[in-house]
Amino acid sequence: MNQLALLCKTRGQLGDLRQLLLRHKQQQVLVRLEDRHGASAIMESMQSDSLAMGQRQSLMERLRKAHTANRETYRSSQDSSSEESEEVSRLNRRINDALQTISELEKSNYTADILNRRSNRAMRANVVSSAENAVHLARLDLSDEVDAYRSTCSICCGEEQIMSVSIKRLASAEENTTDFALNFPLAAGLLKHNADMISSQVICFQCSLLLSARSIYQENIVAALPTVMYVEANRKYLNHQLTLAMTGGLATGVSGQVQLFATILDRTLETKTWCSKDNKDSEAQARRDVFEWMLLNLLQNSECRMNFSETGKWVPYPEAVNWAFDQYSTERLDSWIIQYPLAGFNQILRWAETLQLSVSGTVIETVRDAKLIHFVATVLMRGLLTEKDGDRSWTYPFLRLIYREFNAPGIPQDQGRSTLVSSSDLWSVVGEILGGGQDVQRFLAYFHGPGQEAVRSRLARRIQILTFWSLFTQKGHTTPKTLFSILRAREPLATAVLDPQIVIPTKAVEEILMSIFYRSTEASDGSTARDIHADDFSPPFATPFGASVLHCGYPRCGVSFYFREDGGPLAAADGIRTRRAKHFNDIFGGKDSQTGLPEPTAAPTAPTSNNNTLHISMARVWFRLNLNERKAIAAKENHAVAAFLDETQHEICATSHRGNIYMQNIKRDILSLLPSFLE
Repeated sequence: MNQLALLCKTRGQLGDLRQLLLRHKQQQVLVRLEDRHGASAIMESMQSDSLAMGQRQSLMERLRKAHTANRETYRSSQDSSSEESEEVSRLNRRINDALQTISELEKSNYTADILNRRSNRAMRANVVSSAENAVHLARLDLSDEVDAYRSTCSICCGEEQIMSVSIKRLASAEENTTDFALNFPLAAGLLKHNADMISSQVICFQCSLLLSARSIYQENIVAALPTVMYVEANRKYLNHQLTLAMTGGLATGVSGQVQLFATILDRTLETKTWCSKDNKDSEAQARRDVFEWMLLNLLQNSECRMNFSETGKWVPYPEAVNWAFDQYSTERLDSWIIQYPLAGFNQILRWAETLQLSVSGTVIETVRDAKLIHFVATVLMRGLLTEKDGDRSWTYPFLRLIYREFNAPGIPQDQGRSTLVSSSDLWSVVGEILGGGQDVQRFLAYFHGPGQEAVRSRLARRIQILTFWSLFTQKGHTTPKTLFSILRAREPLATAVLDPQIVIPTKAVEEILMSIFYRSTEASDGSTARDIHADDFSPPFATPFGASVLHCGYPRCGVSFYFREDGGPLAAADGIRTRRAKHFNDIFGGKDSQTGLPEPTAAPTAPTSNNNTLHISMARVWFRLNLNERKAIAAKENHAVAAFLDETQHEICATSHRGNIYMQNIKRDILSLLPSFLE
């Protein structure tokens, strides 16, 4: 029939084909569950506030009898169908399927309705409507033999009744048809617009049908799911109801809609007090029992593509979740489960527990560790995407994962062996830095749990070195997958760092993290030029702009840069510059600097010399101050001096950015020079 419809489409004969099919469609009596014994009228009478207790109980008894009679009528009508009527039903179903195919072929490629949809798949999706409820309801099996969850209804007080889960109408159901929602239903189910989708109304299915579009709490209800097994004929009705509720009637795919609804149902169980574990109220427990049964029913009996893509074969959903964990063993950080958004990843771990999958605790722990590494890379690349015109301010919070103290924003302080953030300190701020969202905190809660000290210690240096590489060596935004590929090709230690199961040499990692700081390579015996100038001392000001340019200001040195035989100072300027540059290179470790003065510093390259722009930066800050501020500093007022120290250190480290800007005692040096500067 599909081939015939396509042939007619190419020849402009679809209208004739439709007429042909309609002529062959036969009349049939549709058997469906409906009210033939006055249940609606009884329920309407029960809504009166003036009823006495005896009258209300009498109405409840009549309502239960009406429900029973309606079910009996429904079942007897189904059982009495002849072989001829069943053949008519099969023929009409095939004709309806063919008419649907014709309708799809007749659609224009782009209509206003289709263009208004949120994704390409939503544009291609068929529309189902509540008008089809009767058709799908006719196929629903509500017999006493059907596998279902049964309980006592709070409306009719009937015992052993098939219950229902009511779904409220969403104001923004189209949000569940975006590319993100269709690609990642487990993450989309946790979005804010889905938070209140499930109604707290839990009554029997027949009472929910009579209430129709309004709940007993006056909520707008779009669908009611009977608590029957998600199999055979009942599957079609449940799928139809989920399509109406989840995506506003767009048939974007049954598997995704079931995953979306299961996630919403699970989050409802976790967050709503009216069905929580801690709520001992009988109604709350009744709701929880219904929801838990329905959740497990959908997860165990639904199907999904093996690899969660269009190319995989259809398998039971638990088998597909098992595949996700198995794939990690070969694909590692490139696996499907690791690349899934964090909110959905949390949900997959919950499914493994809910479905009691045969996944070992070690595998789950390893997958969780790998996801943390991937998530850190994701957040870092997201920050790199926001960088504009060289503004690196986004990196400042991330540097707090590596270094304890800072001389200026983004400029860590070299404190020797105490420079790096410890494991315990890192985990106290990692949640704040990676994002304080509920899903992030939910994910990190495991690592903060008791007995996880070894896990935290193992991952701390991995987080730090990945952050270091991303901030200092990665120059452009990319995906985490590409970043990992680049790092494996460029960094010898990357393969071990990116695999949580491999032990990494801590000393090697710390050397990389400390590589941005100045380190002298010259052996010290106490008599070298650098040893002589290693006192905790800075040459005093000889002019308002700096130390003397004619001789070294260190008391243990006193080397002169000016010789009288060279003539006057102006005539000897070139000689003075040459001697001073050589002396500075000798004592500060400069390499081939023509002036001996500090050169620009750019991490991850370490400073080329162990000096900075201390003197000239003090002068620059001073000349920006007004007269009152200068007087306050000269009078040694604490707040004024402290502000001057802060601003001068910022000038040296963040503005000038030359030489060893990572020194620990810059403020001490500024304070020691202040008397000579003021003089």
